[in-house]
Amino acid sequence: MSVSACTHSMPGCCCCSLLSGAANGVVAVHDLDIIPPAADSVSCTYPVVCSVAIDSSFRHRGSVETVQWYPFDTGMFVSSGTDKLVKVWDTNALRVS
Repeated sequence: MSVSACTHSMPGCCCCSLLSGAANGVVAVHDLDIIPPAADSVSCTYPVVCSVAIDSSFRHRGSVETVQWYPFDTGMFVSSGTDKLVKVWDTNALRVS
């Protein structure tokens, strides 16, 4: 499975999040402020705060190739996939805007 990822931390915001997009069309937001119990210097898994369900009509119908936070608003991000679609997401509702 391939994964695209992009981190985000806004100036003045104490939180740091990770966007991920997978080969099955699902996008997810991970909380990097929560340190996983088994974190080591090689790898760790951060908890998913929210994700688009595999059966959601909003998910990409192919692999997610790119995810990118909107630089001026923590409530938005963009994804693109092999389904030839670019989607603008509302992070608060995790649905396409």
